[in-house]
Amino acid sequence: MLSRNNLAVLVVLFLILFPSIGQAQDSALVLRYFPQKKVFPILLADGLAHQFSLSRVTDNNNWIAAIGASIPILQLNLSWATIQGSASVTTFNRIIKTPGHITVHTIDYKVDIPFDIRYEEFALQVGVGHISCHFADDAIELLGQRSIQHVNDYFRIVGAYDVAAIGGHVYAGFNYSYGTQPVQHRPWLLQIGADFGNIQLLNDVSIYGAIDLKVRQEVQWGSTRSFQLGFVLFPRGRFDLRIAYTLRMGHEERVQFYLNSETLNLITAFIDF
Repeated sequence: MLSRNNLAVLVVLFLILFPSIGQAQDSALVLRYFPQKKVFPILLADGLAHQFSLSRVTDNNNWIAAIGASIPILQLNLSWATIQGSASVTTFNRIIKTPGHITVHTIDYKVDIPFDIRYEEFALQVGVGHISCHFADDAIELLGQRSIQHVNDYFRIVGAYDVAAIGGHVYAGFNYSYGTQPVQHRPWLLQIGADFGNIQLLNDVSIYGAIDLKVRQEVQWGSTRSFQLGFVLFPRGRFDLRIAYTLRMGHEERVQFYLNSETLNLITAFIDF
């Protein structure tokens, strides 16, 4: 998990990147608690984005449940930018449904502490994170595999830019892992993508598309590709309901199986907040 030293490094980095915070005597500086609007967008097609969702894998009898969210805690309004500090926690569960029984195969925990900065159309996210992955229930016996303790502590930097012409944004960034098990000394994960469309069909219905691509050094720069098409239904202030189809191909997001490749067709219900 995140240590005191890691948090101290993040605070120092934050102050180095934004020295004008201490020099804002001539600017309007406002501090807010629990702001309603996030300044960094949700990466809609990212299979490990912090979210509250339930997915049906149409290729088999699997389900994927994600229980979590990213909550803005503090917001600093400057004359030139808006800065937010958030807490983000999600558990990702792979569930197998058989008649009269539900088996939880895997439970993955992900925690991030991001600082997000918004300047006009540009947003930047800088933070530290942790992910750990575990088998659950009778998974070891059912899968015929031994347990793998997979832990990843990382720094994350990603930038997003709003593009009016596509009705969305493009983004690019990376994770640098400073502590990993069992694969070591292959620290880089590179990520690019876009969310686009947001075309209103009815008063409470709009359609969108999203693409996400990740490449990982730990699998010799193998990739995970996600393509999503969905609907946003009944938006109500902070909350959106999304129903989406996702085609995900390449190396598994469940990193106990990082050497495995799979193709998933997913039908998912999301609640964004």
